[in-house]
Amino acid sequence: MKYFKRHITKLTLILVVILTACEYDSTNNDPSRPGGENVPLVAIVPAMQTQTHRNIGAVLGRYGGILTQQWKGVDAQQLGYTSYVIGENDTSNPWDFGLYTGSMRDAVDIIERATTQENFNTRGVAKVYLAINLGIATNAWGNVPYTEAFLGAENLSPKYDDQEELYTIILDLLDEAINDLEANDPVGIQGDLIDASPTQWIATAHALKARFYIQLTSKSNSAAQNALTEINLAMSSNDGQLNFLFENSQNGGHPLSLFGFQRPNTMIIGDFFADLMTNDPRQPLYMVEDDGGNFLYFSDDDPNLVWSKLNSASPVISYAEVKFIEAEATERNGNGESIMKEAIRTNMEYLSIPTPDIDAYIANITYNGIETIIIEKYKAMYGQAPIQVWNDFRRTGFPALTPDPNGVNGNNPSGIVPRRLLYPITERQSNPDAYEEAIQAQGGHLLDDDIWVFPIQ
Repeated sequence: MKYFKRHITKLTLILVVILTACEYDSTNNDPSRPGGENVPLVAIVPAMQTQTHRNIGAVLGRYGGILTQQWKGVDAQQLGYTSYVIGENDTSNPWDFGLYTGSMRDAVDIIERATTQENFNTRGVAKVYLAINLGIATNAWGNVPYTEAFLGAENLSPKYDDQEELYTIILDLLDEAINDLEANDPVGIQGDLIDASPTQWIATAHALKARFYIQLTSKSNSAAQNALTEINLAMSSNDGQLNFLFENSQNGGHPLSLFGFQRPNTMIIGDFFADLMTNDPRQPLYMVEDDGGNFLYFSDDDPNLVWSKLNSASPVISYAEVKFIEAEATERNGNGESIMKEAIRTNMEYLSIPTPDIDAYIANITYNGIETIIIEKYKAMYGQAPIQVWNDFRRTGFPALTPDPNGVNGNNPSGIVPRRLLYPITERQSNPDAYEEAIQAQGGHLLDDDIWVFPIQ
């Protein structure tokens, strides 16, 4: 039994009936997830990977993309999200089922079993994914449970760890993962749906360390240099990028595509992003214009929409993101313009943009330091890493977004683009003391309250 043991009876009774009708879990929770003492690692690793990549692209990803105006809601819940109506009921499913009884629980389970079995390479991959998921959680909420979160019956009311400590934990997990993946392990990596080698996973772990270091630029003078050190050990081409491939089906497809099928045109491309992509050669790969002049992110009869097909890829971390991190880190120590252009080329080549079009686009860029780097990264990360787009906005202020004019509400009294999410109602009800302590430690519980790692510039 794990962190949400207190919810197990409820889950057993309603999982199939209610959650299959729930927007998040119909595409993000596998009710057949394996369990039990004798289940082999080869059966648990795929569930952990699949849920993680759903976490990246489903409701938390949509929050990130909507808040940064890559998408906008035009109907149903998405319309409310666009005007920053995101409450504690909205965050329960990604917290409970996506993370704490989903991918994070599975990762911890794999680590425990792999340790017993001395299957170090598989343990290393699980630590990579645990770091990714813990990063998602702390980026969205700030202080979150971790050190006491998976003790089961020993502690049903886990404390919330401080975000500064969580960043140390994340980086330590990735260091441990690298050590595990370097170990001589005759069994190798079990159940890896990406089917990557330990060497490829090691490079990816270094790339992820660079991501987390660059997020610390407001907190550490060495963050940019630390990111560059890790980049030197990361993948060096698009070929080294690890991609999780979703099934080409409406049962196991990419969450953006599934959302398009299940809730057609309740979310479309945001006006800011549509305007920004005018004359960009990637535009037809990101969006399609309808008869009313709106740009749609999804169309089931347009095979060109690269990030919203059922079998679209979900990068663990893209090589383009690594290059943009390198460009920013270099700019903070000098001039990153040439590396930014390499990053743009990397992204466009991955998308098979013709070389003359890439050359023409790069030739017309006016460079303005960090702002230009982040805006170009904002374009490149569309669809593949929307949470990272929101992270970049919160830590740099770019792109300079105009908040939604209807964005003032009780949970967002200042009306600014939200800085965090609210803790879910399940935490307020079932872990109230730790919940209240976390709120007090962070100075409030509103969407416009900062979290430690992303202070307003």
